[in-house]
Amino acid sequence: MKITIDEIAKLAGVSKTTVSRVLNNKPDVSESTRQHILELIAEYDFQPNVFAKSISLQKSYNIGLIIPHEVDHIFANQFYVEVLRGVSTEVDQAGYYLLVVYPHDHNFVDIYKQKKIDGFVLMSPGRFHRSIIETLQAAEAPFISTAKMYGQEQMVFVDVDNYYGATLAIDHLVSLGHKRIAFIGKPALTSSQDRLEGYKATLERYGLPFDESLVKVSESSSTNSGYQAMQELLKQGRPISAVFLANDVMSIGAIKALEDNGKRVPEDVSVVGFDDILLARYSKPPLTTIRQPAFQKGRLAAKMLIEFLENKTQPESITLDVELVIRNSTAKFG
Repeated sequence: MKITIDEIAKLAGVSKTTVSRVLNNKPDVSESTRQHILELIAEYDFQPNVFAKSISLQKSYNIGLIIPHEVDHIFANQFYVEVLRGVSTEVDQAGYYLLVVYPHDHNFVDIYKQKKIDGFVLMSPGRFHRSIIETLQAAEAPFISTAKMYGQEQMVFVDVDNYYGATLAIDHLVSLGHKRIAFIGKPALTSSQDRLEGYKATLERYGLPFDESLVKVSESSSTNSGYQAMQELLKQGRPISAVFLANDVMSIGAIKALEDNGKRVPEDVSVVGFDDILLARYSKPPLTTIRQPAFQKGRLAAKMLIEFLENKTQPESITLDVELVIRNSTAKFG
């Protein structure tokens, strides 16, 4: 016969609430009492009834991760994998469960209203995902986004200063003597749009003309889209000495395109990416990039959501730092 939480409390000589606090790794329990309860749990192989717990507290202890992108877009990009790792690490340590939700006809609201999910982390929404945000807000469903979005001032997010990151990239290239600098990105994402604006503003600060023909946009941010965009730039026949790409995955594709067209990196064209995924340091050549803390971004988003669910602590948006990481894909011009 399975032992109950009441019996564990009686054996330990404490209240049921104290046992519950230990099970949920809460403070305000002395170390000796905590250890004694844990020993009893192990000795009697006590298994908490999560379903009964969720019914009594009107909580599911499930966090929904809404992924509003194609599966390949997320799981083929190491940056998103790191964000996901951060989310799942925090959710697990807080004693919750993570459910991956691909939005179809606002199915995420249905499962929230059915109390199957307590709140959501929204993975990197873009301008095509406004209806998801508006639907969550209309349902008063708690959620934290891992990216900011224009026109959504009430949405709480964890993001980085993408504009500033772009200025670091262009500052670096200009310091090396580059004046003809191209940009490749995905404007559907606010992050990419901010990086484009940072690129433009920094050129202007140095008195360098902005040439719209040196900007290539893509509806995806894959290695192949970076390759294709770089091919288009080269086919124009207009001279460039450097290119700044809105993410590392596209940068790796761009380097391959340059190589296939007989261009050496960095001797002929310098390349700067954004994210500092693991592959960036192992690309050929190793990629100069703007590092952002992807794991921390995901973990903070989950932490803020759970703190709100448990303590009703009103979260505020957070902007994390970025830094320039110089490797071998950039060199002096000429």
